Amino acid sequence: MRPPVEKTSITPRKPGPWHWALLAFALAGSATFAQDMPPDHGAAMSAPLFVQDLPVGTISVRLTHPSMTEPIAGAAIVGTWTMAGGKEGTATVKTGDDGRAIFAKVPVGATFGAKAEVDGETLSTAEFPVPAEGGTRLLMIVGANTAEAMAEMTGQSPHGMGGGPKALGVRAGKIEPSDKLPAGAIEIHVLGADGKPMPGVRVDLARARPAAGGVEVKHADTDDSGTARFAGLEGGEGEHWAAVVERDGMRIGTPLFALEAKRGSAGELRMPGKTSDLSVLRVSANSRMMVELHEDSLAFLQNLVVENTSDRIFDPGPRGLLIPLADGCTGAEKLSGGVEVELKEGAGAILHGLLPPTDNPAAAAQIRVACGLNTHETPEVEIVQPMPLGMQGGLVMIPATLSVGLSARGLRARPAERDDNGNELRMYDLDSLPAGQPLRLVVTALPTRGQAGKWITGILVTLLVAAGVIAARRPRRQAPAAEG
Repeated sequence: MRPPVEKTSITPRKPGPWHWALLAFALAGSATFAQDMPPDHGAAMSAPLFVQDLPVGTISVRLTHPSMTEPIAGAAIVGTWTMAGGKEGTATVKTGDDGRAIFAKVPVGATFGAKAEVDGETLSTAEFPVPAEGGTRLLMIVGANTAEAMAEMTGQSPHGMGGGPKALGVRAGKIEPSDKLPAGAIEIHVLGADGKPMPGVRVDLARARPAAGGVEVKHADTDDSGTARFAGLEGGEGEHWAAVVERDGMRIGTPLFALEAKRGSAGELRMPGKTSDLSVLRVSANSRMMVELHEDSLAFLQNLVVENTSDRIFDPGPRGLLIPLADGCTGAEKLSGGVEVELKEGAGAILHGLLPPTDNPAAAAQIRVACGLNTHETPEVEIVQPMPLGMQGGLVMIPATLSVGLSARGLRARPAERDDNGNELRMYDLDSLPAGQPLRLVVTALPTRGQAGKWITGILVTLLVAAGVIAARRPRRQAPAAEG
C-alpha cells in the first residue's frame, strides 16, 4: 500500500540554480527545438552552444528566417579564427538545404567567429574559444530585429513563444488580393463579435521592412460601414503587412499578408468574443515535468502548456484561473519564462490574464512552476497533481544520475535523451486525463538513511552533474544558448 504524501509546514531545502538549468530541455519541448532558439527569441544571433554530438573542432552555423522553420540554403558563411600565437585562418562554407554551414577541424583553443551578408543585412556570431571537448552550434537569424518590431506592434511573439510578458495578441480575419481595388489600395472591414460593423475604430496598418530594418505604421479610422481605407501604398519584395486594432486592452491583428503590385487587397477583422467556460481549456501534450531528488525531499518542476481550443478569448474573471500545486507541495517558485502568474503557498499558480484562442500550439500559455515534497524516510512517494483542466498527455523526465523509479497509469518509457548541456534524462510519456481527475505519479526506490552508502554515492554523482552544468556556463566559454 502506498504511503500518503504527508503535509507539513517545513519548507524543504530548495534546489539551486543549476537544477533550474537542467529544466531548460523540458521547457523547450525537445532537444532539437531547444538548439534552434536564440537566447531572447528576438536576437539576430545566439551565443555559442557547446555540445557533445559534434566532433572536436566542428562548428555548425545555422542561418534561418525569424519563423525558425525557413532555413536559408546556399548562403555563404565566412568563418575566421585566431590561434594563440596570432596565426589566423579563414574558410567560406555555403549553407545546405537545412540552413547549416559546417566548419570542420578548427584548431582547439582558437578564437572563432562567423559572418554572413544576406538580403542586405550583415550578421555575425559571438566570438569564442573553440572547446577541447565536443563541438559548437551557432544560430544567425535574418530579419530578427524587424520581426521583433512587428511582434511588438501586433502583440504577438515572432516565434510563437515568449521569454516574458507580451501584450496580448489575437489573430483574426484575413486580408486577400482584390481585383475590385486598384494597386496600392487596402480596405479593411472591422466587425464586432456579433458581426455588426464598428464605425470610428482606429486601424493601424503595420508594414515590416527588412531592408530598412524596421516597421512603418499608417493609421485610418473606420467609417459608418466599419471600413478603414488606405491608398497610395507601395509594396516591396519581402515586405509584409498586418492590420491591427486595439480593443479592451487587447491587440487584434490579421495574419501577415503581402501587397501585390497590380491590384489592391481587402478583407475583414472581426473582434473575438469572450468566454469563461473552463471546458474550452486543456493542458497540451507538449507539457513537461521533471522530478529531482534532494537529501530529504523531491523537487517537482512543471511547464504546463494551456491551450484555448475555442474561437473566443478566455476570461478567467477577477479571481483568475487556479492551477493547483501538487498535494503537500511547499516552497513554490516561478521558473523563468512562461506567463505571469501569482503564486499562493498551499494553493497554486493563479493566472489573471486573458487567454486568446490557440491557433498555433507554440503560442499557448506556459505556466512554469516548481515546488518541493518531503520524502519522510519512505521508500516511495506519490505525487498527486490536481488537474482542473483536461490533459492530453505530457512528458516526465528524471536525471539519469538518479536511481529512483517512476510509475503512473498509462506511463510509457521512451529512449533517453540529453539536454543542451549533455546531461542524460530518462523520458516517460504520460497518458491523457479527463478534467477534474488528478495526475498521480509514484516515485519509487527512494534512498533512506539506512542506505547511507548508496545515498552518498548518488549525491556525489549528482554534484558531478551540477559541476558540469556550472562549468558549461563559465564566462570564459559564455552562457550556452541555442543554435542552429
